[in-house]
Amino acid sequence: DPIGLRGGLNLYQYAPNPLSWIDPLGLTAVDAPGYSVYGLFDPGAKEPYYVGITNDMDRRRGEHLDTGRLSPDSRMEPLERNVKYGQARGYEQYYIEKYKTRTGTIGEEISSTNRGNKYNSFDHGRTDPRAQAFKDAYNSKKGGSGGGKCG
Repeated sequence: DPIGLRGGLNLYQYAPNPLSWIDPLGLTAVDAPGYSVYGLFDPGAKEPYYVGITNDMDRRRGEHLDTGRLSPDSRMEPLERNVKYGQARGYEQYYIEKYKTRTGTIGEEISSTNRGNKYNSFDHGRTDPRAQAFKDAYNSKKGGSGGGKCG
């Protein structure tokens, strides 16, 4: 495979499904619909140990099972359903802070002792219009408006 189309751990590989990969350059529109904010829970737990966003719960569950972040006896539950991307990013940050899930160590492999969030959903210090959409959603959740469930 001389041009790297088969994938693997190559960071420059062809994206088999470019719509489901992460968005490091901010190419997903803040008003893109169909996102969920979810939590990963230990058996019997009322609070998540990890919070994330996705537009495909089944695919994301499989990815977490593959990395070991989600064990077969743990559960993945939506905290917010069918929200826009910008809302999801703001809500995700709210839940990361509320449940104190930013416990993962950057640079270390995911494991049973390193399975929490490694990064914030967004930087509160950003001032660009895109970040403002995330902040607006974060503030609406933090202020008590908007419905969601956990646990």
